[in-house]
Amino acid sequence: MAMSDDEIDRLIGKLKQKYQEYSAKNPTWFNYDAFRDRLLVAVRNRMNREAFILAEIANFEKVREKYEKKKNETSFSDQVDRIIDEQTARIKKYPELRFHPRAGMEIAHLYGALSGFALNYFSVLFAVVEDKELKDRLLSFQDRLGVLAVPRGSLPSRRIEDHLMKLRLPNVQEIDLERDKNEYLKESAFLLHDIIDFCDGMIDARNPEWENPLRMNKLFLEDRRKNRVTDLFTGLTGYGAVMKVRDYAAGIIEDFRLTAFRRQG
Repeated sequence: MAMSDDEIDRLIGKLKQKYQEYSAKNPTWFNYDAFRDRLLVAVRNRMNREAFILAEIANFEKVREKYEKKKNETSFSDQVDRIIDEQTARIKKYPELRFHPRAGMEIAHLYGALSGFALNYFSVLFAVVEDKELKDRLLSFQDRLGVLAVPRGSLPSRRIEDHLMKLRLPNVQEIDLERDKNEYLKESAFLLHDIIDFCDGMIDARNPEWENPLRMNKLFLEDRRKNRVTDLFTGLTGYGAVMKVRDYAAGIIEDFRLTAFRRQG
């Protein structure tokens, strides 16, 4: 059954409103003036108004569907860019130890983060722990940190030197470099998680001696490094120092998205 003139007029009015609404968002996609010109041409030429308005509505909906899809794609792309920017900013909080022009930003900053952690944070635990078994575990962690992240004079750490050798190989494939980088991230995460678990065990032990202020005279470090550690931990108790070490290690894990890399069992 054919529509009445009133029904057609109402549809034309609604479509005008839609064009005005969407034209304010994007006049290129929704040209209100062009629609109005087509409407005037249809009236002047006494075209079938019902067929005209139904065709215009169908066309508008098709354009609107494409526009919404494109807008959502753009919105998703913007969201991805924002996440990447935020992630990059979190990584760049840490010093960068650039050891080769081709070294990725992530591994260069993680190397810097772990090196700073090993030299300026982890060492303080030797001023807290006196028990031989606990000290032996600390020494084991210290050795692993040294391999991963402590430079040897002008040379990088042993594990970074391994990666450096791969970077220098002729015709090395990017997939091989990415695999080795990810292995470095995994090894680092395993060690940081182990240290966090060690700190949690100390906190749960509730040793009364660790509630006393730290005694930095127990630290045997070269003067400049000892001064840095002292500045970071002055005024803390043994437990306060353990918590600070733990939180710094946890921060590295979170900032570099290493939470999932945890030893099973």
